[in-house]
Amino acid sequence: MTGNKTRNLQISAAILAGGEGRRMGRTDKSCLEISGEKLISRIIRSLEGIFAETFVITRTPENHPELNVRLVGDIFAARSSLTGIHSALHHSRTEHVFVTACDSPFLNRELIAELLSRVEADDDVIIPMHSDGFYEPLCAVYSKRCLPFIEQNLQDNIFQIIRFFPEVRVRAVETEVLKQKDRSLETFVNINTPDQLDRVQETVDGTKTDTDGFPLSIPRSAALKLIRKSLRPVQSSYTEVSDCAGQVANDTVCSKISLPEHDRSAMDGFAIQSRLTENASNENPVILAFSGEVRPSCPVSEKNRSGEAIRVLTGGIIPQGTDAVIPFEKVTADKNTISISSPVREGDFIRRAGSDILKGQTIVNKGSVISSCDAALLAYAGIRTVPVSPLPSVAVLAVGNELCDPAKETECGLIPADNLILMKSLCARYGIKDIRIAPCANSPESISEAVQANHDCGLIVTTGGTGPGNRDFVFNSVRQAGGSPIFKGLAMHPAKSIFACKLGNSVVIGLPGPPNAVNLAFHTIINPVLSMLQAKSEISSTVSAILTEELKGGRDREKLRPCLISEREGKILADPLLDRTLSPRRVMSLSNGIIILPADCGLVPKDAIVQVLRIS
Repeated sequence: MTGNKTRNLQISAAILAGGEGRRMGRTDKSCLEISGEKLISRIIRSLEGIFAETFVITRTPENHPELNVRLVGDIFAARSSLTGIHSALHHSRTEHVFVTACDSPFLNRELIAELLSRVEADDDVIIPMHSDGFYEPLCAVYSKRCLPFIEQNLQDNIFQIIRFFPEVRVRAVETEVLKQKDRSLETFVNINTPDQLDRVQETVDGTKTDTDGFPLSIPRSAALKLIRKSLRPVQSSYTEVSDCAGQVANDTVCSKISLPEHDRSAMDGFAIQSRLTENASNENPVILAFSGEVRPSCPVSEKNRSGEAIRVLTGGIIPQGTDAVIPFEKVTADKNTISISSPVREGDFIRRAGSDILKGQTIVNKGSVISSCDAALLAYAGIRTVPVSPLPSVAVLAVGNELCDPAKETECGLIPADNLILMKSLCARYGIKDIRIAPCANSPESISEAVQANHDCGLIVTTGGTGPGNRDFVFNSVRQAGGSPIFKGLAMHPAKSIFACKLGNSVVIGLPGPPNAVNLAFHTIINPVLSMLQAKSEISSTVSAILTEELKGGRDREKLRPCLISEREGKILADPLLDRTLSPRRVMSLSNGIIILPADCGLVPKDAIVQVLRIS
């Protein structure tokens, strides 16, 4: 992703989102949307996989609860780009940081990589420069060595960025060179006014919007956001605590009591006053009389007599006047006394009240999957029913006249609809129980009828019958059944022909037919939608991994590649399984992850850091 000079340099990226947006009507420009996607999210996506870390400088972190990056604030109160650069350098975890603005919608990854390839360790500013000498300071790399000079200028109310350049080492990169990567230099485009936003929107969507107004060939993140917007709020249902594990909490559940509710013994032993044992030794043991016994079932504590011990079993309430428990095996006991040969500390073998959970403490958060341990803690806290999101029902239709029911004997000339088995198994793996599957003839009437027959399902998925030209008939058939388009086509490979429609309370998603594309689409589109239908707080997450072979990304579109994830010496590796002797089905069977390469990432070299989605 970067040139030889920066191969050993760690560089972060900072997105400045702390401006006032005065020319935009004092709007937080990072929250502006293009094709249903937040501008800040679009920029983060553009930078994925290039930098050691991407973080955002913002004064309003509450505007970005969905971002899975570090959000930090300004150090100086003044609002200026120089203030943002100062904050970026102050918060950066690396010596060098690439700085860009939150209103740059067309960042070109190849141009950025070319800029990074010019960075040397002793450079302080690496910045594009036009032929007229004009710099692009918000598409540049800065080193922490700039900090004292920037701070001095800010203290002197000097906000022009280039004023500190004479104090540091500046490497200018001519934009004529950068044009080889970004011919029109769209990377340097900024959105400052509503008119500029409209023009950018037209550039992005102008030739990619149907006459009916729904978007075409949009990024996957934008598609998922549009689907989320189309869904109704998920209503709670209550389930017995014994059955709640694996379901999604539809409200935050807190404990109404502290547990344990009293100090209790963690061992079978004797409850004593620790101060009485301060001088105990083998030569001079402490002898205490004991009387009584506290069992776990005793509803109230005993009260000890001064200078005596009380026998207490595990779970028993600690008697009043005692502050420690000594286990049976550490004493010598006769009929009425015990002998203690070493000091006992206050609190020994006592489980304090509230040590498991305090009254008012959260047990499960809204949107989280209830684990087995969560369910046990809920029961322990006396909670008998739990508010959960109902599991959605799913219908899967495999479209094609050549397909037959895979559970029945194959008729001559027909092919078992294995996508039905694949989709049913995948849905079941992620907790869905009501899954209907059926082959479907590829006539408009059959498709419309089958879709309408399953309108009570939260999600209807079709496979096959999508694609260019006369192969794209499922979309029109769903519309004929009453479906309202959400989007048509994704900037993604494979499965670029995916579409989504709203049909009553159902979402209909059309997938292509090849099983390898169906498998990739399930994990990147279908499973996130299933999570939305259950109101999960997290719909998808990736991890960083080291690429074991170079891999070429897609132009203008995100590229998905099945991979084998493994770990070696504490590092996560992603093998893209490029062996040409492996068929797509074999690759699908071997893979346990998906490499997600951002659009226009070019040739990603071996050992580069990539984002992977675990799928098993």
